[in-house]
Amino acid sequence: MTSAATLTLELSIIRLLSVAQWHHFAFLVVSMALLGYGASGSFLSSFPSLLRRGPFGLLPRAGALFSVSALLAYIAGNWIPFDLARVSFDRWQILYLFLFYLVFSVPFFFSGLVISSALTHWNAMAGKLYFSDLAGASLGCLLTLGIFGILGGPGTLLFACLLGGLAWAVWGRMKGPRVVFPWIWTGFLVLLLFWQPSWMELRFSPYKSLRVALRFPGARLLETHWNAFSRVDVLESPAARTAPGLSLEYLTALPDQLGLAVDGDQLNAITRFRGEPAGAGELKFLDFLPSSFPYRNLRPRRVLILEPRGGLEVLNALYHGAGEVVAVETNPLIVDLLKTRYREFSGGIYDRPEVRVEVEDGRSYVRRSSASFDFIVFPLAESLGASATGFSGLREDYRLTAEAFRGYLGTLQPGGFLSLHLYLLPPPRGELRLVSTVRRALELEGKRPADHLLAFRTWGTFSLLVKKDPVGPREVEDLKDFCRQMRFDLVHYPGISPGEVNRYNRFPRPIYFESMRDLLREGERFYRRYPFDLSPATDNRPFFHSFFRWKYWEEIYRLAGGKWQILLESGFLVPVVFFLALVLSILFILLPLCFRGRGEGENPGGRRRFAWLLYFTVLGLGFMFLEISLIQKFILFLGHPLYSVSMVIFSLLVSAGLGSRFSIRLDVRSSRRLKLLLPFLCILLVGAAFFYPLILSFFQGSPAFFRWLLTFVLIGALGFFLGMPFPMGIRRAALRGQVYVSWGWCANGCASVLGAILPVLLALTWGFQVVFFLSGLCYLVALWALWKEG
Repeated sequence: MTSAATLTLELSIIRLLSVAQWHHFAFLVVSMALLGYGASGSFLSSFPSLLRRGPFGLLPRAGALFSVSALLAYIAGNWIPFDLARVSFDRWQILYLFLFYLVFSVPFFFSGLVISSALTHWNAMAGKLYFSDLAGASLGCLLTLGIFGILGGPGTLLFACLLGGLAWAVWGRMKGPRVVFPWIWTGFLVLLLFWQPSWMELRFSPYKSLRVALRFPGARLLETHWNAFSRVDVLESPAARTAPGLSLEYLTALPDQLGLAVDGDQLNAITRFRGEPAGAGELKFLDFLPSSFPYRNLRPRRVLILEPRGGLEVLNALYHGAGEVVAVETNPLIVDLLKTRYREFSGGIYDRPEVRVEVEDGRSYVRRSSASFDFIVFPLAESLGASATGFSGLREDYRLTAEAFRGYLGTLQPGGFLSLHLYLLPPPRGELRLVSTVRRALELEGKRPADHLLAFRTWGTFSLLVKKDPVGPREVEDLKDFCRQMRFDLVHYPGISPGEVNRYNRFPRPIYFESMRDLLREGERFYRRYPFDLSPATDNRPFFHSFFRWKYWEEIYRLAGGKWQILLESGFLVPVVFFLALVLSILFILLPLCFRGRGEGENPGGRRRFAWLLYFTVLGLGFMFLEISLIQKFILFLGHPLYSVSMVIFSLLVSAGLGSRFSIRLDVRSSRRLKLLLPFLCILLVGAAFFYPLILSFFQGSPAFFRWLLTFVLIGALGFFLGMPFPMGIRRAALRGQVYVSWGWCANGCASVLGAILPVLLALTWGFQVVFFLSGLCYLVALWALWKEG
């Protein structure tokens, strides 16, 4: 129950951070949890007198403190003014990040006390205990997926506290039948679940779109809904007006719109409409949007719209006479709102006969569908604030990788177009990363990229059109006429001349034209000299919105007016978190054990100490490298980060628990079995690194249930064997002396804390495939350490 509560708490923090900040920070939360676990082992080793009172002296107290501290940590974390948006100009944010990290490590410290004290008391039963620990944690992963939709974000965290309270009640019952405090606390938590006070409301950044929109006069929040991977808010606000890049030639008011925010950001709108959309006068503003160009001049009949959110692009297609519209939306909450509560307001666009709605990931739909389309649309969904400041730099975006674009191009009919739109954010980086990624996809298809692209910009957006076949003279003339009428600026078409660009919304130099021209001509040479990272996004390195490069940090520092905090945006925040985790790991895990060993003369010396420290260190690194890599690889396959985190951890824990349970049968008095197991694991991981991407790609379009089942099978095949080296090492170390167990536990905990962050740091530069291979290398190093120990 304690393990289930711990994983529920961990996943709820990940989900709440997605809403409060601009990223789920899964690696940060996993690191915080492991810091608490590692510190608990070090604490028990430093104060062995706690264990002399028997298991039921410490276990009820630790269980109680876990449940209470989880709630207090949420309240404290909610009031710590850490805000990712302020990192670039507020130096105090580093201190707030430190406090945030430390506060949320506390409940994991107490749950770790429960597990580590049990393992210490009953180390001969390490396999059974490890299995129970992992089985409970697996249950917590599954519980979280269902509970979010019922209890919401803060309610799910309260549920984790409630599970911890029930575990405390069980410990208390075993200690004595008259213990009543656990039941009083549990009743209080049940009360909070049904009547949440105002101090339980999630506080999130005032710079997120929802908070900004609600500050306008007359704005009000209409309703909020949660599911396992999102929070959706509907609001009325003068700021909730969506018409990205609307031409300044349009001078009439827009129709009424309601705001629709996902995770407190990505603000778009549901547009009021009644009647038949084709040519409707109240929708005239759609003619003035940059996304209307293909409809006006190319007349597509079959249209695929990926993530239409509030449905503006669906209206656009219907207004311009599209015969068939397929809207693929990943979030079922949004579809349900537009089909029920806001059906009349939106004109029932999702119930029209020519519109078909599919609730799934866009790439999965493209992979499984045999249909082909004249036109594929990517509506502009990224918030301007997040795009402008780099908050999305750590977010993996598998919709915008070279492999994804190859799939989209394969779905187009001959002569079909792919339409993509981004906010205009000079100096050019996101816009050029989009061009470079599309360029790579076209080259892999054997095409000359410059002949297949059309690009133009408005006063605030950048539009890229990708044609399956080479662009013809008619399309070029249509684009020139459209831009002249709307006063948009041309950026690229085959044969464009410098005199045709930068006419209406002018820069001192035609930077978009020049940059795109040089990128298409020079490719890699242009990437190398550009101050931002423009290399194509791939499934192996899916950080489309990460642009900073270590090589040019001095130039970026100078351009920012000498403010070092600007470097902490995007991927540059990861080294800071890594350093923070390193300091705290040494402070709370290793140092207490060092002082304890020195004081009691138990500090193991020589080759054997080094060998066991190295063995348990690389086991921690290898397991975490693999876990983080699998989480990232399965995001695309399962459709969302939280699904991936939950399913990967669930599968790993169940299978590793079974492997741990099985390892009880293996004799550890001789190291022969471990010396066979470790190289086998290395071979297994290298094979998985090569074959798993191919398997996932082949089954990407399969039904969701089959993908979840396949995920369990693929990860379970690895996890079963991964669950053996640690408990076998614990049992073998115990034969050498109890002090080796203490050192091994702490070394493994410290390495696991750092191993949750280091893979992201490596993947930002080299991709997750490298991290996968490094996990196999770690188990080879463990084999070497075992030879040294012997």
